[in-house]
Amino acid sequence: MNIFDRYILIQQMRPFTFFSFVLVGILWLIQALPRLDDVISNGQSGIVFVDISILILPQVMLLVLPIAAFASTLYAIHKLITESELIIFMNAGLSNIKLIRPVIFFGGLVFIFLFFLSIYLVPISQHKLRTKIFEIRQEFSNRLIKDQQFFHPVNGVTIYIREANDLGEIKGIFITDARQEEQTVTYSAKEAIMTRTPSGLMLVMQNGLLQLTDSSQSSLTTLQFNRMGFKLNDFLPTGSRKSIAPVEILPLKILQEPDNYGSDHTYHKNEYISEAHVKLAAPLAALALTLLALSVFLISGFNRRGYFNTIIVAIILAILVQSLTSAFRTTVVNDSSLYWVLYCPAVLCICVSICLIIFSININNPYSRIKKISHSENP
Repeated sequence: MNIFDRYILIQQMRPFTFFSFVLVGILWLIQALPRLDDVISNGQSGIVFVDISILILPQVMLLVLPIAAFASTLYAIHKLITESELIIFMNAGLSNIKLIRPVIFFGGLVFIFLFFLSIYLVPISQHKLRTKIFEIRQEFSNRLIKDQQFFHPVNGVTIYIREANDLGEIKGIFITDARQEEQTVTYSAKEAIMTRTPSGLMLVMQNGLLQLTDSSQSSLTTLQFNRMGFKLNDFLPTGSRKSIAPVEILPLKILQEPDNYGSDHTYHKNEYISEAHVKLAAPLAALALTLLALSVFLISGFNRRGYFNTIIVAIILAILVQSLTSAFRTTVVNDSSLYWVLYCPAVLCICVSICLIIFSININNPYSRIKKISHSENP
């Protein structure tokens, strides 16, 4: 790598660091803050929220870093052109082909890092994240001792406690079970106690009222009781996780044994295959978008009016490449034999960009004319 390559690479790395921090930070906050509700409502500490936020970070980086690489390349090439540095480099003998080298090297570095994220770090972190959130939501004893709050542990179930202490003694409890369409069951009691047994979480209510309402709301059955107990596990999800999402499994493992996934009917086998190929195709976006940024500027040539239109065109093309990759995911879910379409947007973008860069010297390009004039004056 010569001095020109190192200089252009440095010009890309500096804005890449800035754009990465900004974009990753924004998307990280957007995804991390909703998890704060799970942490607070379950009485967890701030350390748990920090752990969850760290586990979210790899997935955020996988989504954002290709965009940061594209933005940094746009910024670096625009700076080199507007400050006439690119013209000086070309007068010094830097050809379009040689200009590709630092851009490919930069895109390759980002590609390698994203490849490590996609095939290993993202699946591992997503598995730990979802397992931790599942375990937090399973700790319903911590949730239930939080008095004067409504909780919805599962769809159709609402629990409210007026007052409770750490011993599980409750003063005033209200439970509504509307999971069955034909009727709604409501429990209310002045006193209750909650204990853990080998078979699960047990709630014993005293001096209470049970109400049954049919779906038409036209019939109400009321039953008073002095003492009634039941397992809270009937209202709450219990046990270990029964299904693993496609995003949690190593993509190479899925592709090696695709028939081992999708048997529990929670996710289809094609969803696992699609997710695996999406992860393998994602790193290519970094290389494709950096070359796209360079090719658009070289094709546009020198423009005294500025490069606003050039930048807009580059952004539109980048959005198109990323959107097609996401859109083809559904195609692969419907037919896994079409997995190759996920790689087409990035690969096609790389090939077209390289061709445009190589053959831009034959187009009516002011940079090319500068080089020709320079060579004619120095035979």
